[in-house]
Amino acid sequence: MSSPRPDYPEQTPWGGHPETPPSPPPAPPAWSPPPAPAAPEGYQPFQQYYQPAAPPRARRNGIAGAVITALLAAFSFIKYGGLFLLKFGAVKTILTLLISFGFYAWNLGWVAAGALVVMILLHEMGHVFEIRRQGMQATAPLFIPFFGAAIFQKSHATDALHQAQIGIAGPVAGTLASAAALILYSSTRWEGFLIAALFGFGLNLFNMIPFGMLDGGWVLSAASKWFQLAGAVLFVGVLLYTGWWANPISWIIGLIGLQSVYQRFRNDRQAYYQSVPVSGRLLMGFAWLGLVAVLIFGLEQTISLIRPLT
Repeated sequence: MSSPRPDYPEQTPWGGHPETPPSPPPAPPAWSPPPAPAAPEGYQPFQQYYQPAAPPRARRNGIAGAVITALLAAFSFIKYGGLFLLKFGAVKTILTLLISFGFYAWNLGWVAAGALVVMILLHEMGHVFEIRRQGMQATAPLFIPFFGAAIFQKSHATDALHQAQIGIAGPVAGTLASAAALILYSSTRWEGFLIAALFGFGLNLFNMIPFGMLDGGWVLSAASKWFQLAGAVLFVGVLLYTGWWANPISWIIGLIGLQSVYQRFRNDRQAYYQSVPVSGRLLMGFAWLGLVAVLIFGLEQTISLIRPLT
């Protein structure tokens, strides 16, 4: 008889779990990407990578902007550069010459304007040359439209004779330039030279009137005070004959001239005039007379050449 089998505890399959198989663990939740951050308002995908750059906006009022820019540049030049350049005499001469040329060209044409400013420049450079030859200083010529040009002496002659030499140097240079223009016309037949000769002879002859601030006044003041009175009468006669009496410039010359006549008589006894020897007085008198004769002859020759062309 077999021995009874001991009672063992009932074995449970599946490693001590209930007989029914355990349910599989729950499946992990399906993967989903994290939520994208909220797009800013008006955002378009890929715009920062693929959107072309916006074309530059067309400026309005382009012409006005260019004008304003040019004006600002001109102002800067005048403020920082122009005032510096104006310290140099040659720059002043060139600028005023160009301004005068513009006024003359507007009234006479560019050929006549060029001839006129060249003749005025050469006349004034005669004064400058003589001033510097005497060891004094003077400014470069300063052009004044419809008035001519002027130079300003930084130092003055010690007597009337030396001042007379400065006064006659301008007409001498102008006469030589006028004669050269007349000779060039005879060789080239270009009317520009003929116009230059006409302006040169005419203006230098007018300047030889011995009155006031005109060159003739400086020249003959060394000879006698009475030439100023004679020059005043001659000045009025020329204005009446030419019709220039209606020109305001003529009135300015006349008013300044009257003051010069008064000063010449008032200061006659000063050493400035009395120190001039008789030989010096005669020299300036004959120099004035000879130069006036040459200018009259040159002017007549020039007019004779102009008549057939008109």
